[in-house]
Amino acid sequence: MPARPTTPEVRLERLTSQAIEDGSFDKAILPVGATEYHGPHLPYGTDTIGAETLAEAFARQLGKTLVLPSLGYGVSHHHMAWPWTMSIRPDTMIAIIQDIAESVIHHGVQKLLIVTAHDGNPGPAEAAARILSQEHDMSVAIFSGWQGKARKLLTPKWDIDEDHAGQSELSMVLYAAPETARLDLATDQPNQFMNHPIDVIGGFEGTVPLGFSGNASAASAEEGAAIVEALTELIVPFLKDLDRQGWKRGSWMSGIEA
Repeated sequence: MPARPTTPEVRLERLTSQAIEDGSFDKAILPVGATEYHGPHLPYGTDTIGAETLAEAFARQLGKTLVLPSLGYGVSHHHMAWPWTMSIRPDTMIAIIQDIAESVIHHGVQKLLIVTAHDGNPGPAEAAARILSQEHDMSVAIFSGWQGKARKLLTPKWDIDEDHAGQSELSMVLYAAPETARLDLATDQPNQFMNHPIDVIGGFEGTVPLGFSGNASAASAEEGAAIVEALTELIVPFLKDLDRQGWKRGSWMSGIEA
């Protein structure tokens, strides 16, 4: 069974000051997840696990990239119908990201990638990024929507869904943190996430009555590994191109389709 790599170490909280000095880090990645109900088969930290796993994979391939401690709380008001979901306000998330980024700037790094694995987070993350760009001339990039990108990259070899606590999320956790998942409790529910021309903002219970959806019983660690590998192969060349171009808007036209 494929397992999530742990070396070379890129996580700030696991590095000594000497390792930080030796690493000559010039970029930082902030994983942003959530703490919310994911059915009987997945942990509350599913989104955080996904964000961390992708952030670490990107950093190891990029080099000179430090992964910051994760923000494990998201904008999750639409999941509050289910027990022990935790949520913060959008303005709280904006302030937290801004504070963390200003610490990064203080330590001499001006390039930040925010990796978010929860659908409530991209809006506040973008707002924070615009403030940081305007007030500090910080270069901030945002990676979100990993399920949709993986679906585009891996269909038809893998049946990637975009459901909440469905096949792809369980596959990610079976790969990255298998001790936290219960494949034996996974069930098959209708797919609830489709491509629509607009997003309707509101509570989640009307869309996903049980709080989870999708064909979770088909999940596998192999699919999770394939997702991480495909997304890393997509994103890392793009970020390396940004490095060459100075991480400025306008250098996005690298020919790499995301």
